[in-house]
Amino acid sequence: MKIILTGATGVLGSHIMYEILELLILEKTEGKLFLIARNKGKKSALDRINELLSSNYTPTLIKEQGLEKLHSYIKIIDSDLESLNADFTEEIRGSYFIHSSGFVNLSTDESQKKVIFDENTKITKALFTTFHPFIKKFIYIGTAFSSGIRKGLIKNDFHNLDFKPEHRNAYEAAKFHSENYIASECNKLGLPFQILRPSVIGGKMLGIENRYFIPKYMVFYLLAKFFYFNTLRKVEQENVRFIVNDDTVLNVVPLDYVAKVIVNVFERNDIEQLNIVHEKSYNMSNGLQVILKEVGYTNFTLIQNPLEFKYKNTIEKLYYESIGKHLNPYFTSEPNEYDTTLLSSILEIPRLDQEEFTNMIRHAKNQNFKDINV
Repeated sequence: MKIILTGATGVLGSHIMYEILELLILEKTEGKLFLIARNKGKKSALDRINELLSSNYTPTLIKEQGLEKLHSYIKIIDSDLESLNADFTEEIRGSYFIHSSGFVNLSTDESQKKVIFDENTKITKALFTTFHPFIKKFIYIGTAFSSGIRKGLIKNDFHNLDFKPEHRNAYEAAKFHSENYIASECNKLGLPFQILRPSVIGGKMLGIENRYFIPKYMVFYLLAKFFYFNTLRKVEQENVRFIVNDDTVLNVVPLDYVAKVIVNVFERNDIEQLNIVHEKSYNMSNGLQVILKEVGYTNFTLIQNPLEFKYKNTIEKLYYESIGKHLNPYFTSEPNEYDTTLLSSILEIPRLDQEEFTNMIRHAKNQNFKDINV
């Protein structure tokens, strides 16, 4: 078995790497994992991968193998995604290609649209053009939010809709465009493909090892981080009004669950599209209150979407002119849920209730919301 993986130094990609290595180790399968990675500052691609394979957050099963043994399964392709050439294509012939790399940016700024598009769609197209003649299957890791602004029950098929989805930002639109491109091109070529779409990724929840760990704090964690550090300023808390609908929800799914599902299904030819999501989305109003209580910010008010909204104080202005303007479209969306019938048959979805959501925030706070940059 040969697998090519992009994004191995990223949040999800690193855990897909761990799961693939675990598969090769436990099943004693002959295989090679090709990791497309690049140097970052003074760290070479090899240094970065070695750090992921030998840190205190590396799964024990992986770490105890030792770097020499692990590198018998791995080959690093040291290159930027944008400047890959085809010199090594015979070596990777017949591989599964898992494209996990992506640029998560929920910005609604017009100035960011082209950057977000290029970092997601343009690179995806370039990778597909380079690799499709040599691979046996293309697996694209998208996002469940490429469904756009929708209410009701969302099924796995996004490609045969009788309407064009409306997206909240350039990131959602770029991911939707990318997956449609992959599906269309693969269908033309008769090349098998999969579109796998996680929702918002939260901390690990399978087992007890490094429970709630996540290497980078994004989306709802950013809100928690913003108000946590404001509580440390030891000044009087100014009231912040959150514009949120009573029935709006956010779907959160654990990091290790997503990675494990991906490695469970990438060889299956009967699955072309799959949303990797929680069976029950979390009420946004309740989630906001849990987050703010846990980080110690008590002066806030939940309001319905007003016709006119003017900032009342400095902290409100800071919030809405930074992360607030990017998160706000998700706070006022129509409620929806995902059909998890197929997903549940693949791997049982872990419980994620108020207690576990609180634990995710508490873990992040205890780590001072410090990202791990490899």
